[in-house]
Amino acid sequence: MKIILYHNNLLKFGGVDTFVYNFVKRMSKFYDILFLYTTANTENLERIKKYVKTEKYTSDKKYICDICLLASAWGQYPETVVAKSGRYVQMVHADYIRAKEVNFIYNKWHKTTEHIGVSEHVCKVFKKLYPKEKITRLYNILDEVKETKPILKLVSATRVSKEKRI
Repeated sequence: MKIILYHNNLLKFGGVDTFVYNFVKRMSKFYDILFLYTTANTENLERIKKYVKTEKYTSDKKYICDICLLASAWGQYPETVVAKSGRYVQMVHADYIRAKEVNFIYNKWHKTTEHIGVSEHVCKVFKKLYPKEKITRLYNILDEVKETKPILKLVSATRVSKEKRI
């Protein structure tokens, strides 16, 4: 099965960018994944290239896959991607009510058929704002590093901002 994972703007670090890295690292063992991007931090892109093919998106080219996964709702959408299954899945990483406070406006891509939220809270807020939309909770994929001795792991929202409710 071929998956296209698209991200408009891959940064050096951030919640969505961590999701992209962990997703390709874990899922490349099971799926043929092409990571498409519009702009990308070179260092982070090099980490991703260790696991999957990467390509800068161009609207002059038609891309075929089984499932198209949009890493976020920020920025442009890859109009020339065609998912043979008809599945266009959009990730939801933030509380969209709080995100409005930092001028985020959710513009659903006309091809989106379903959404995946990274927490129960994110899903509840999304469903409140968009009751007709389908959303499923799937917690962020975490790195699978095995520790040799007990260690305390802390998971955070990765940044202090209004849409993270911090």
